Amino acid sequence: MVTRTRGWYPLLLATASIGVANSVIFSLLSDLQDRYGFSDAGLGLIAGTGFLVGLIGQIVLAPLADRGHSKRLLLAGLGLAVAGSVLFASSSSLVMLVLSRAVVGLSNSVFLPASRAITIAISDQHVARRLGTLSGVELAGFVTGPTIGGFLVGPYGLRVPFLVAGAFALAGALLLAPRTLPEPPQDDRTRLAFDLLRIPRLRSGVLLSIALFLPVGFYDATLDRYLTDLGASNHLIGFSFLLYGIPFALLATTGGHLADRHGALRAGVMAAVLVAPLTTVYGFLDVPEAIIALSALEGAIQALGVPAAQALVAAAAPPGRAAAAQGLAGASNLLVGATTAYLAGALYKAIGPEGMFTVAGSGVLLFALLAVARRRQPRRAPPVPEPVS
Repeated sequence: MVTRTRGWYPLLLATASIGVANSVIFSLLSDLQDRYGFSDAGLGLIAGTGFLVGLIGQIVLAPLADRGHSKRLLLAGLGLAVAGSVLFASSSSLVMLVLSRAVVGLSNSVFLPASRAITIAISDQHVARRLGTLSGVELAGFVTGPTIGGFLVGPYGLRVPFLVAGAFALAGALLLAPRTLPEPPQDDRTRLAFDLLRIPRLRSGVLLSIALFLPVGFYDATLDRYLTDLGASNHLIGFSFLLYGIPFALLATTGGHLADRHGALRAGVMAAVLVAPLTTVYGFLDVPEAIIALSALEGAIQALGVPAAQALVAAAAPPGRAAAAQGLAGASNLLVGATTAYLAGALYKAIGPEGMFTVAGSGVLLFALLAVARRRQPRRAPPVPEPVS
């Protein structure tokens, strides 16, 4: 059974609301492009900016949760999600859309490392399982956002979906504010998380996390455009995100349990090896329903891998550095996500979906292999004895 504490359910609901605010745009990108007339490169600019700003936030701000400010970060993240949603609703140009995405992306990076550090601090037992539950709820919110966007944009226009997403984040803040949450062990030294990369097991966890996250930048920037080009409606595109997220949300706790039982590295690498060919296959399908069905299978596999990667990072983090370690892994994901999102629009146009998704699948496999290779420190040669004089 997953260990629970006071405030656990409000934390889960607030996490879901952050996901909604961050993802509602992804079923609206083609509509925004058609209305405001920006190029395919603009799709990558909007998606990539959220990742880039989030990267900075997770590196610079996540360690504050290790110094006694975890709940403040949660509430600040929810506040930024509300503000960014309102900015989206009032945007009328590519520049404003990019700015809005920056604000919402920062909300994600402020909130998530603190929420994971609190989740780890609840108990030393069943860490991967609790992280799996949190990840499942996070993704449930993330896939609900595009579903909301897809269903509301037709009858109500482009502004209302963003306002509804902001209302979810506001409700999450009001629900979480009065709750008492456990504080992670504290580290009083002011420092960024880069020194943690010297730990082999943590390095392996970061690389595994990147492997599983790598396709997201491609999906966020181009999946809406790809499905639209194949004739999918807004409702079907919104449903595609939901169908990916339902298996993940239902199976993530079980995935965490399997990682606790059989080893986080083994579970995570197995998931990445399965995700790699699935990602490649997306580009060779020309029926939207087939792509959506395949995404449900990927969601189930990711439910095994994502909690395992987070648990590997958590187990390797020194005492008092839980949030910094999770922030480092998240920032690494976002760096790769930003890079792939910025490139995705251009790749989609230059080499088509077949080539673009082949690049994505190859990247997943590469980082999974690096995670295994970096699991242990290379053996050092024995010291050469000094000659006796």
